[in-house]
Amino acid sequence: MSKKKSSTERSKRPASKGREPQVGPQVGPQVGPQKGPQKGPKSGPKSGPQKSKPSRSTPSGRPASSHKAAAIAGATAAGAVGATAAATAAGEEWRSKLDRLQSDFNRLHDEMLLTSIHDETSEIQTTLSMLPTQIEMLRNRGYVFRNYLERKIEVLATQWNESQSRISQEVDRRSRELTMDSATAERAIQQAMSGNPSQLMRAESAVNTLESKVRAAQSAIGAMYNSLQQNLDQTRSQVEEAKTLLDRIDEASFQLHPAEDPVASCKAQYIGRGDETPEGILYLTDERLLFERKEEVATKKVLFITTQKETVQEFIFDVTVGQIDEVNATDQRKFLKRKEMLELLFSPDADLNGATLRLINAKNEDWAMLIGRVKSGEIDKERTQPKDEAVVEAAQSAPTKCTTCGATLSTKIVRGMREISCEYCGSVIRL
Repeated sequence: MSKKKSSTERSKRPASKGREPQVGPQVGPQVGPQKGPQKGPKSGPKSGPQKSKPSRSTPSGRPASSHKAAAIAGATAAGAVGATAAATAAGEEWRSKLDRLQSDFNRLHDEMLLTSIHDETSEIQTTLSMLPTQIEMLRNRGYVFRNYLERKIEVLATQWNESQSRISQEVDRRSRELTMDSATAERAIQQAMSGNPSQLMRAESAVNTLESKVRAAQSAIGAMYNSLQQNLDQTRSQVEEAKTLLDRIDEASFQLHPAEDPVASCKAQYIGRGDETPEGILYLTDERLLFERKEEVATKKVLFITTQKETVQEFIFDVTVGQIDEVNATDQRKFLKRKEMLELLFSPDADLNGATLRLINAKNEDWAMLIGRVKSGEIDKERTQPKDEAVVEAAQSAPTKCTTCGATLSTKIVRGMREISCEYCGSVIRL
């Protein structure tokens, strides 16, 4: 019965050729373990049971698929770490830019108050009020040159009074504009704290604009008084030079002749005294050129370190301006240093043939010109009062012999002397 049924079923089974494929799920090869050998079609390349290929193992015994998964997971983790690091770096860069902007804004906020302008204008006012008194003190001490000082102060004071109100108005106007620009920049910085790159760029632009306007305001207002300030600084320097000259004369080891008026002084180094090159003060009067050594020298050293000093003051030479035959201003350069040298040639009747001096904090060309003006008498145009010829004549007519013992008097007559004493008999001779 069973055999007959089987043949009947086989006769009823339709042929496979030309049959439409089934739409339903197809039964594929089983992935799981096989209970027995599977027979494939005879037409296949291989006959007999098929064996599944064993998974390739790594030396650690783990399947290769596990290593691939681990590699993918590692790459994903590394990418996440890299992205985090990049985000951190970007955040730090953004914070650095924001901090720099805030620092620049704080600096500009102080500058926009135009404090430097206020300081400079206040100094101009103070200097103009003090210089007249200082010049008067110089005249009382006997400084008779640079008669233009008083006139310069008057002109500068007039110019300042005329421009002061305009400067004040311009400062107020610029301050109002800068206040508005500062508020704009401050808002932009606050908005940039959100982390939006476009807001940060807008804040940078606002701060740069504020800085440009601050610089423009400082330049525009400064141009209104720069020329006046330069002339005032020059006048103040001329007054200070004259004061220093008189202070040095008071401390000098020599005295001026009657009616001899000091013109200028500067620090210098005397070259050509053997191996010694003493430093001191070079003086120019309306009658003479003088050099006095005045410097600190070491009196005690410990391990090449100076522990004690003393000031050495010594008169070196003097010549009348008429004995100066030639003045040469030369420069000696060594590496980046420049030495202002003044070479002097004296006439045969002078005690010296000449002298070479290195000027310190002074220009040799200015001194060469000044010596020429004294020699030619052009310097007398700067006098506030004419030379006291009566004093000169009195000095020239002073006795040369003692009226008591008849000895020849060797005492030089200098400014301020009212009497001399005979060194032989002690007699006092009134001048």
